[in-house]
Amino acid sequence: MQQSAILTRQLLCRASEHFNIDLPCRDIRFDLRGKAAGMVVFPRTGNPYIRYNKLLLEQNGEAFLSQTLPHEVAHLVAYVLHGRSIRPHGKEWKAVMEFFGADAVRCHNFSLDNHSVKKLRRFTYACQCSRHQLTSIRHNRILKGQRYLCRRCGEELSAVHEGS
Repeated sequence: MQQSAILTRQLLCRASEHFNIDLPCRDIRFDLRGKAAGMVVFPRTGNPYIRYNKLLLEQNGEAFLSQTLPHEVAHLVAYVLHGRSIRPHGKEWKAVMEFFGADAVRCHNFSLDNHSVKKLRRFTYACQCSRHQLTSIRHNRILKGQRYLCRRCGEELSAVHEGS
């Protein structure tokens, strides 16, 4: 894990120097579980941080280091360069992946055979243009006041109640 943190910081430094930007990531965590290999978290307040899946790192070693680390750092770089309106795996992210010399693939192909993955309940939400299936995680965030907007029409998503 220490090697992963060091390599992540090296990627952050390379990108910071190359793109002449300050990358505010101060925290690298190894607490992610489930199917995801990594993710960048952009909290409302405070600095973004990177989370890695420790089990996938241990099982996939070098492949994890060469694929997942640049993938997550590229998300942070693209966000700082272009703001939050870009697509997660769009041309801005792909350009940063190219700078790192990494394959711009959206998902990993690591085996999940030894992983217990929790199936999340889905809730139906709607906007002007379509219906959306949100997981219980996002549903609970909405109940606590979080707002989600449709990427297509920009309207706030609202719950569709059974029988509607």
